Amino acid sequence: MNIVRLTYASRLSRDCGPDALGKIMAVSRRNNKKLGVTGALCYSPRGFLQILEGPADTVNELYNRIVRDSRHSVVTLLEYGPIPYRDFENWSMAYVRADEIAHALLRKFSTRHVFDPFEMGPVQAHGFLIAVAQERSDFLAKQQNALRQRNG
Repeated sequence: MNIVRLTYASRLSRDCGPDALGKIMAVSRRNNKKLGVTGALCYSPRGFLQILEGPADTVNELYNRIVRDSRHSVVTLLEYGPIPYRDFENWSMAYVRADEIAHALLRKFSTRHVFDPFEMGPVQAHGFLIAVAQERSDFLAKQQNALRQRNG
């Protein structure tokens, strides 16, 4: 099976509020799992940065749907190509809001210390989303451990 990675940036259109984002994520996670797609998404009012990994035909179809989706504007392809392995294999869609990102990560990946996906190149965007997904994974693991300790 030919696995590809696609990275893009876009803006949320003005007629689409933050409530719509929750619906988008719920549907995306459910559908991505069925389709064998993994990835990560970071959002701020400045825009989306997303990586999709999976079968080429499926990723191509998803991206074409995103480009035509009126909730997105200024959709910009940053990277596309075959990959030897998935970086987000445990995530149907890792999701992080920019206000949840550690300042150290923003300093490392952003010249202005703010999340703006349109200021990142493909290598920078890829490294940023890997770091963000790892940070999210560590945070969720700590939460689960705390719950186990309270209930145990």
